[in-house]
Amino acid sequence: MKFIHRPNQARWHKHDAWKKSAYAFTPNQTHFGELTGFADDIVNAGEGFGMHPHQNMEISTIVVAGSQAHKDNTGSEGIIHQNSVQTMSAGTGIMHSEFNTSKTELFHSYQIWVYPKEMNVKPRHEAFAYQPEDKLNKILLTLSPDRRKNTALINQDAFLSVSQIEKNVTLDYVMNLSGNGVYIHCVTGNIIIDNYILNEGDALGIYETETIKVKASEEAELIFVEVPMTRGVKI
Repeated sequence: MKFIHRPNQARWHKHDAWKKSAYAFTPNQTHFGELTGFADDIVNAGEGFGMHPHQNMEISTIVVAGSQAHKDNTGSEGIIHQNSVQTMSAGTGIMHSEFNTSKTELFHSYQIWVYPKEMNVKPRHEAFAYQPEDKLNKILLTLSPDRRKNTALINQDAFLSVSQIEKNVTLDYVMNLSGNGVYIHCVTGNIIIDNYILNEGDALGIYETETIKVKASEEAELIFVEVPMTRGVKI
């Protein structure tokens, strides 16, 4: 079993007038396997990202708090809320915008970038919604390459899961595909994995193993991004 420890202070923290962000990777430059982007964004009321392009990237958004309006140049638009995950295949190229729908409340999300398995696919996006109890003391799968367990689709042999673990509960994370690695991010709380203690904002990349024990030393919210390790690790 191999580990890549990414403490909160190792992230690039950036504060703008309209948002506060922390980045674990530099897209297309650093990566953990096929994972090349992991952005923690808190966006002010009514603010957001205007129309901007993406190409040949699998981009997923996990909503922690608030709601976000999404619109793209394919004519698709919608709103994603807390307890939902949106996935987008940028493929041959897409222009889209993302804005906090509230005029009074902050919007908090994680945006995750994964290299695609198949290049130049037709751009598409969809969302997966769940209830809070679905992830309580469970590891809830939200995205998969084959829609297993009625999840949304990602164009890569990758799996995105979320969990809310109560104090002193231990869960086993089992790799969905042999040879994959998993990047575990602690959104809130405190967890123990092997000899590592993860606090809010910390992460741990783990590979060359099939099962990982995760214990919450206090109530914790977690994100699991499982990816092929074909590219190795570059931090």
